[in-house]
Amino acid sequence: MAPYIPQNYLPNLKKYKYQAIDKSLISRYVLAEYWNQLVKVFPLTMAANMVTLLGSVHVLIAMALNQIYAPNLVETCPRWVYFAYSLCVWIYGSFDAVDGKQARRTGTASPLGELFDHGCDSLVVSLVMVLFASTAQLGETWWTVALVFFALTNFYMSTMEEYHTHVLFLGYFSGPVEGILAFSLSTLATGFLGPQFWATSVYDLVPAIPASLVAHLPELTLAKMIVVSMGLGLIPTVLTSFSNIAKACRQQGKSVVGAYADAIPFTASICSVTVWLKASPQILHEHLVVFLMFVGFAFSYIVGRVIVAHVTGAPFPKLNRMHIPIFLGTANAAAPWFGLTKLFDGQNELLLIWLCLAYTAIQYAHFALEVIDTICTYLNINCLTIKKKSD
Repeated sequence: MAPYIPQNYLPNLKKYKYQAIDKSLISRYVLAEYWNQLVKVFPLTMAANMVTLLGSVHVLIAMALNQIYAPNLVETCPRWVYFAYSLCVWIYGSFDAVDGKQARRTGTASPLGELFDHGCDSLVVSLVMVLFASTAQLGETWWTVALVFFALTNFYMSTMEEYHTHVLFLGYFSGPVEGILAFSLSTLATGFLGPQFWATSVYDLVPAIPASLVAHLPELTLAKMIVVSMGLGLIPTVLTSFSNIAKACRQQGKSVVGAYADAIPFTASICSVTVWLKASPQILHEHLVVFLMFVGFAFSYIVGRVIVAHVTGAPFPKLNRMHIPIFLGTANAAAPWFGLTKLFDGQNELLLIWLCLAYTAIQYAHFALEVIDTICTYLNINCLTIKKKSD
């Protein structure tokens, strides 16, 4: 099997410099001092990647609570569970915001830090969306699917944009800042008010809308309004990313069309799993969480390959082995549309999804461990500890 980082690209690790633009007003005027004080809590002997890992573990704790108290994403949890969601995700977001500061404090900033940080973020993003879907009691429906896919699209486009522009761009509203803040506040409010307030009709909150008009409008609750808003907000975000990519390509003398084609691996994945869910409604309505976990690992691998290519100056990765279970599963689910028989049907299809989850989890783990080992060996650093300088 070919290495994830070919030898001829390793020297680029020492040339790499992280660049970011954060236009968030909340970052600058509200949370900046909080983060500056928070990072001082961590000892100078703690590696920045350990800060990242500890933050991500809190999302796993919240997800475990979710599967205990609301496995179908519609159950009403004890109030303290919503408070736990809020606290866990806030801790994750806070640690994610200061891990870079910790790296600079300890003099251990490296390309591995960005890889580790973004790798954890790519795994966590779908879980946070599932937690919100459960909080808002969206259930195992297309609304939850849309919520997760919108978040994944935003993450992928940001990563693709960074690859071509060499700058991580965070706008006035971004997932790592405003998204985390909104989640924590909304789950905190749910703990006090109960999840039923998410079922409130948006039209009831706008009395100026005539009842005769409301009767002809589609049902729109507060929970569904959040999903719609995310979808609408994604449009200018994606267009801006494509615009920035085009500008960077022209400056670098590269093909704009070729750069736009880099969206194909992700688009193919999203379209494929959408077809799978459309063809297998029982998976959508009964086993959505495990399906999204499988999709989450596949996504993390796909975006992880892009991040590795970015820090090593390698070509943009195209379709890879993580697309295999996605395409085969979709072909199996859609077989009846073409007069063919499913190889995996009913409970056997659920078994297939568990096999896909196992495959993607193992493949991602292999990728992550191999990349970490390669970079640590080449740069002579440790991942989760700070290597003592030799005398």
